[in-house]
Amino acid sequence: MQTAFSIMPGRADDHDYFAFHGNIDALAEGQLKELPGKIRRPLVKFDFSRTGRINSMGIALLLRCLKTIREEKKAEVRLLELSPMNTMLFKMTGVFLLAQPEK
Repeated sequence: MQTAFSIMPGRADDHDYFAFHGNIDALAEGQLKELPGKIRRPLVKFDFSRTGRINSMGIALLLRCLKTIREEKKAEVRLLELSPMNTMLFKMTGVFLLAQPEK
């Protein structure tokens, strides 16, 4: 699994889609800061299927990104393909207060 973080946009008719690749840590800051500016629809889906580890700085950056998307873009965010570890981490850190896992 690659460790350098990248965000790959995808195509969907009714929502914006972004796949996260690699570790989410301090090195992800620039890309996560730019992400809200790419949101065009009121529904956004983030795919975590190719995400590696997420450290405390990564959680802080995700929370900031999600808060900006909700407040400035007025968009709903859904999280796809969460590992059991990420699900537990997101429950404990409040990520699920800003974005919901896709059923």
